[in-house]
Amino acid sequence: MARPPEETRLGDKHVLGLAKELGGKTPPPLDALSPAEIDTLAELLRRARRHQQEQLNRAFEAALSHIPTLLRGPVRKILSS
Repeated sequence: MARPPEETRLGDKHVLGLAKELGGKTPPPLDALSPAEIDTLAELLRRARRHQQEQLNRAFEAALSHIPTLLRGPVRKILSS
């Protein structure tokens, strides 16, 4: 069972940073990682999320290209809200 960040190496900024990336939970096996490894893992998660968001934005724009030009603005507004 995952522990809240305050129970995992209390005050360890590396673990707290990773817990933030994981949504506030860190699995117990992460206790075996060094601070440098935890920082690397947190950075990889940030990059993966950024890449995923970029891909979703591209897919959204590609989907809009199938909509008639005059309707794209309103459709974009409806789908983005």
